Amino acid sequence: MGSILGTIDWVVILQIVWIDLLLSGDNAIVIALACRGLPEEQKKIGMVFGVATAILLRIIFASIVTLILDVPYIRTIGGIVLIWIAIKLILPEDENHHQDKGEAKTLGKVIFTIAIADAAMSLDNVLAVAAAAHGSIPLIIFGIVLAIPLLFIGSSFLLNVFSKYPVLIWFGGGLLGWISGHLLFTDKGTQAIFPFMNESNGFIGSVSCAVLVVVTARILIKSRNKEI
Repeated sequence: MGSILGTIDWVVILQIVWIDLLLSGDNAIVIALACRGLPEEQKKIGMVFGVATAILLRIIFASIVTLILDVPYIRTIGGIVLIWIAIKLILPEDENHHQDKGEAKTLGKVIFTIAIADAAMSLDNVLAVAAAAHGSIPLIIFGIVLAIPLLFIGSSFLLNVFSKYPVLIWFGGGLLGWISGHLLFTDKGTQAIFPFMNESNGFIGSVSCAVLVVVTARILIKSRNKEI
């Protein structure tokens, strides 16, 4: 037993735990924001499917991580999609979904929204874990398994917080915008076309995308209120 423990690289383990703690929070925010408008009895179902989707996508990405690591424009596509989702999740429920013939926000739509957002963010998580694990499959698997309880606990906690303090929904949307900026400014394909979109300008890019999400959502809410 002692020899097994001695062969474990605890520094790498701690790095993976820290990465999961940081990045799983992003997915948890998406799950909580998306599920907040569901009927009470469907919220847990939405969270279960949301976590399952995030984990499934991480497994898929982990299996092809070496192939997608340097594919141009993957991060750009994910960043643009994430900006759209962030704006969509900020909007109040009656504006976020046009309720034709009394149709309420459905579980299927929530799961679809979570899946698209997770696709953008899980890529970053897998790449970060894979980098820390130095390509070790067992350690990558450890990182994915560790994310399961973190996502459940995080999304459940945030769902209660957003219900009690709706103003924090704006901060959640802004954070997703921040993450989209990171994706956009670390894409090698986009950097080749727009040299200013590089990692040294990543902070400015993240702030700009966060502001873009909040301002756009605010403008949409005001314009729709005028139409009522």
